[in-house]
Amino acid sequence: MIITRSIFALALLFLLAGCSDPHGGRQEIIGTAKLKGQPIKDGTVSFEPLEGQATRASAPVTAGAFKIPKASGLVPGKYLIRVSAGDGKTAINPVNADQPPGPGGGTNVISKELVPASWNVNSKEERSVVKQGDPNNFDFNIP
Repeated sequence: MIITRSIFALALLFLLAGCSDPHGGRQEIIGTAKLKGQPIKDGTVSFEPLEGQATRASAPVTAGAFKIPKASGLVPGKYLIRVSAGDGKTAINPVNADQPPGPGGGTNVISKELVPASWNVNSKEERSVVKQGDPNNFDFNIP
């Protein structure tokens, strides 16, 4: 009788351990980002919490797509969205305009931002991450 109870308790413990969420409720986020109808070649998308969530995340945008894996994902709630993409060729060097940027030149190289401020520094774009089982797929079409 005692052995049967011990086996039952052990089985229940394994069952409960298997049901727990090792990611603390974090959700995978996937999506696309387009600027003027074209996929953003290289950029970033960031999610900043608006409801006191303990998670925030950024992901690289490559060929118009981004992904935040569940292990580093977001807990459900509302987030502020910011998208950034540089042109990759317009070097701005405020340290010393007489020297070329990069090795042997100035140290501060910044690429010209292509994304409008309304989706970047002045963003008011919000999206809600939902609980497990619901899709967290976001497609950003920036005019």
